[in-house]
Amino acid sequence: MRCFVKSVGNAVEAEFWKIVTFGVVGLASLGLTVALYAVISRVLWQHGPRTVQYSFVVLIVTWVNYEANRFFTFRQPQRTAGSVGRFATVAGIAAGLNSALFWLGHEIFHLGDFYVIIVNAFLVALFTFTSHRLFTFHERPWRWVRG
Repeated sequence: MRCFVKSVGNAVEAEFWKIVTFGVVGLASLGLTVALYAVISRVLWQHGPRTVQYSFVVLIVTWVNYEANRFFTFRQPQRTAGSVGRFATVAGIAAGLNSALFWLGHEIFHLGDFYVIIVNAFLVALFTFTSHRLFTFHERPWRWVRG
């Protein structure tokens, strides 16, 4: 019983540090997103469509986020064909969700663009952490399909 409790405690602690690391990477990604979006939307392309500008920024930051999470959060020192493909799937869904939420918040509800970016970051982070933990960087990602 003691061994089981220690094992569960170690697993919980390891998961806790993954979540903390994911949060730090996420905050860094949010900072990069805000900075790139500010430069593109306020300096380089002032009169461009905000949703297009934001979608472009999301694509750039998504790749940076993959590399940081692969290395720091989920401790995969090298890219594998499987994880890149799975990441592309999750990232595509997350980017679509992110852009759709930005469009909905900014264009439909007329909320401030930076406000929507910050709210999106937290909503999409819930989806991506769960997806990456259980699918993208999991040692047996298809276990729920194959049994």
